Amino acid sequence: MPATRNSTFLYLVVAASLVVVARAALMHRDQAVVASTSLTGALAQAAGARQVRILTPLDVKHPPEYELRPSDIAQLNGASAVVYGGHEKMARRLVEVSKGRGLPVVQVDTTISPGNFTAQARKIAAVYRTVRAEQAWEKDFLERAAFLKSRLAPYSGKKAVVHLYAQSFAAWAGLTVVQVIMPGEISSNTVAEAKAKQPDIVLDILDMPAARMIAENARCPYAALITFPGAEKTATLRDILEYDTAQILKAFGQ
Repeated sequence: MPATRNSTFLYLVVAASLVVVARAALMHRDQAVVASTSLTGALAQAAGARQVRILTPLDVKHPPEYELRPSDIAQLNGASAVVYGGHEKMARRLVEVSKGRGLPVVQVDTTISPGNFTAQARKIAAVYRTVRAEQAWEKDFLERAAFLKSRLAPYSGKKAVVHLYAQSFAAWAGLTVVQVIMPGEISSNTVAEAKAKQPDIVLDILDMPAARMIAENARCPYAALITFPGAEKTATLRDILEYDTAQILKAFGQ
């Protein structure tokens, strides 16, 4: 076969292969991703997933406490991947069933901060083959995050007592964390210790509040942040960012 015909044949083979890969990626993106909670679902959506099936009902107050039910297993039918955080009660069973069906399983870090959101979206996109879609989302998201952070700039360095799960967001917001409150009931000693730090603000979380008493005793502003979309009409990672920033600004009187 002449060299020109060889080159033409090779070109056609490569072109056909690229078409197959592109079609496979598009089909993959159109298939559903199953997510353990609204937060892992929002991360999957940010990564480029067009269909996301969330296992934990949105009216569950603290989503990680939800346990997998037999009826939830049906949500795995026809799915292309599963995303979970690892701290959910359902985690072990979900992973076991998903792997048994040969589904890719992606464990993500659910820390609430813009930097982590983008890192986890990239991680999912790499598995789900939606890198371009994630990059487009990330560009828009980080632009908005930069604007919101500029609004928080006047309060940079303010002393904050924060719930464990609000710690990363507080750091991103520029606050100086002087004490971290663990989940659960707090003791009178913890309240006294926190009050002695003379905080300028107390940051709690909406789904598992623990620190309101500290704000009342320290006579300082209080804000409860969202860590799972669904509350207060939120649905996306951007919604969380917008809402939590607004709560801090509102607490400071803006």
